[in-house]
Amino acid sequence: MLAALHDHYGPFAATQVIYNGRCPALFAPRRKEPFIFSVGRLWDEAKNISALEAIAPQLAWPVYVAGQEQHPTGGERHLQQVRPLGHLSTAAVGDWMGRASIYALPARYEPFGLSVLEAALADCALVLGDIPSLREVWGAAACYVPPADAVALATTLQALIAAPGQRQALAAAARKQAQKYQPASMGAAYWQAYRTLLAARPGRKRRANVRPKRRGVAEDLLKTV
Repeated sequence: MLAALHDHYGPFAATQVIYNGRCPALFAPRRKEPFIFSVGRLWDEAKNISALEAIAPQLAWPVYVAGQEQHPTGGERHLQQVRPLGHLSTAAVGDWMGRASIYALPARYEPFGLSVLEAALADCALVLGDIPSLREVWGAAACYVPPADAVALATTLQALIAAPGQRQALAAAARKQAQKYQPASMGAAYWQAYRTLLAARPGRKRRANVRPKRRGVAEDLLKTV
């Protein structure tokens, strides 16, 4: 995403990348069951849930999808081949991810992919769209398929269904990678970014040995996480 910003709006005097974080306790692994799970707005072409709809009948396992069906401007997207769950709470999503063996998101566009991080924490094997942002975050800890290639998506998912050892190894790699993206590290990075920006303000004078009467919002965040 930073590279895209450089291309369209740069160059910049200074930059910093801050990755998202998620609390592992919210997405604890459970006993795995034979199904594929995904999360995404059903009407959003960027999420590419329609690709799962197209290949679901070819798979040995059912595909469950959580997400809004109604478009903000009106109209609804109804899918017939996957099993829609509608909009779920965080706790419900965590339960489904904890039980799912595979998490699939063949996204065409995704700045980070918070749902992918949640699925990785829940010990799901990841099958993702082959786009630069997802490769940057997950590296070798996921399988990638071209978003427009339905055959590759079906082949990859079916291969993981048929290979429990490979599936479990991929899930373990994803969970290990997910440990890098913690709320505390995200909060600390924002705190440092705010301090740097404040220190660089023109005309700002720093007073030595003077502490504020109350912590700032960012410091409160660090205490929380």
